[in-house]
Amino acid sequence: MDLKKVQPPLERQLALLGYELVHLETAREGRDEVLRLYIDHLDAETSRRKVTLDDCTTAHEGLALWMDVEFPDLREKLGVEVSSPGMERPLVKADHFRRFAGRLCRVQTAAPINGQKRFKGWIGPVADGSVTLEEDGVLKTIPVEAIQKARLAPFDEEKTPRPKHLAARLTELPDADGVETSAVEDEEA
Repeated sequence: MDLKKVQPPLERQLALLGYELVHLETAREGRDEVLRLYIDHLDAETSRRKVTLDDCTTAHEGLALWMDVEFPDLREKLGVEVSSPGMERPLVKADHFRRFAGRLCRVQTAAPINGQKRFKGWIGPVADGSVTLEEDGVLKTIPVEAIQKARLAPFDEEKTPRPKHLAARLTELPDADGVETSAVEDEEA
């Protein structure tokens, strides 16, 4: 399946339903292949709200009939799952890095940059198609197009020293407000 062909129309259809397609992937589960869509709320006001099971159900139902018309063989070949991006949400677009500036993330590039392919750093400014990360007190610039995989790293934030250089650039480092928590954490709160 060519995800690049399917992604733009899926993004448009989800936008009509009020959701952003954060990430799209295929995965093999046993003998079955699954098309997995990670969604978030589209507008800024509701994007601070968590994606719920009801949101996933609404998006799935809103896509099902449309997919049968636009991509008639798709649901016969693949199962379709709609999911929340979760706490360790994927960062795919430059806008994702902008939205989570000041947060800790893990990045893997397709090819080494200055001899390094794996980074764990605090997200800084995004400009000219590159994101700045502060890793161990050193600012590193990574072209967004070179990123193979990136995710937030919320479980490491507390034990990772806060950034020195980015603190001056970012007026206030965000806390965990607006970022999903697990059901267990919600129950404890």
